Amino acid sequence: MRGKNFNPFRATMKRTFLLRFVRICKGESGSASVEFVLLAIPLFLPIFLYLSAFSQVSSAELNARSLIREVVRAYATSQDMTSAQGRADLVLKYGAQRLGFSLEEISSMKLNISCSSRNCLKPGERVFAELELRLAGVNRIVRTSAQQYVSPWQ
Repeated sequence: MRGKNFNPFRATMKRTFLLRFVRICKGESGSASVEFVLLAIPLFLPIFLYLSAFSQVSSAELNARSLIREVVRAYATSQDMTSAQGRADLVLKYGAQRLGFSLEEISSMKLNISCSSRNCLKPGERVFAELELRLAGVNRIVRTSAQQYVSPWQ
């Protein structure tokens, strides 16, 4: 039983096209390099894209770790509390630009500095800093932290 829209000419054309295609494929000896490229590109492309994104995130995490170490060091070596926060902010903005963070990433940075006592710059005090930023392009949040002790000989 054939449907109402059955077209015998179209069915014959499809059949002859398939037969012609099968004949061409049977006579083709093929080339291993061409076949490898045709099969390898769809398989290796996702792996390459994943490794590229992983490399970008790893680089940003390493740069953020270096940046927070310098920020907490600038804070801990300050003479007073008012200059400490200013120095930390200055090092954060300048260092982020020098390390290649985009303006979008710099504006998303959140810095939190804390210590166990009220006076963070007391000799021997441990200063703890956390940095959080959103990476542009990969939509990932990076969190890193560092600590520095205030010099007892300051």
